Amino acid sequence: MIKPKRIFIVGHMGAGKFLLTEALAKKLGWEVVDANPSLERYIGRSLNHILGKQGEEAFHRCEAEIISHYITKEHIVIVMEESVIATEENRKLLSSEFVIYLKISVPAQLERMKGGRIPLLPVADMKVFLEKQHSERDHLFEEVATLIIDSVSVEEDVNKIIKAIAE
Repeated sequence: MIKPKRIFIVGHMGAGKFLLTEALAKKLGWEVVDANPSLERYIGRSLNHILGKQGEEAFHRCEAEIISHYITKEHIVIVMEESVIATEENRKLLSSEFVIYLKISVPAQLERMKGGRIPLLPVADMKVFLEKQHSERDHLFEEVATLIIDSVSVEEDVNKIIKAIAE
């Protein structure tokens, strides 16, 4: 595998994307970029419901601009918003990049939310909400991923990535 010039981290809320981004960037001696505003996570509704159709489209255009900006940079690890893979344009931009999909199961997400690390969403049934997110997005994350990591621990995940880059 060719050593990447930059790495994008994607996945569901609670997967540990930001922790992984920080640890990986430190290990590589690269810069951390947080491009993860997480509107859906904090509000608990779809972007369309939050922003309306035009607002959602504008949000995704903004994500595309962010990706386009960072694909010109080197030695950065970028954590992305969960919804980044919702549009064909964003998936196309990411498809030529080194993208790590940090996988997490719904039970693991629910467990991490109990710890208070992720704000509780105002939804009737969190499990149903998360399962819907997985059914809509898992295959899209897989589509753009260069490397898929089943999250174990930050240290082990970083070691898996370093090993994959070195091969």
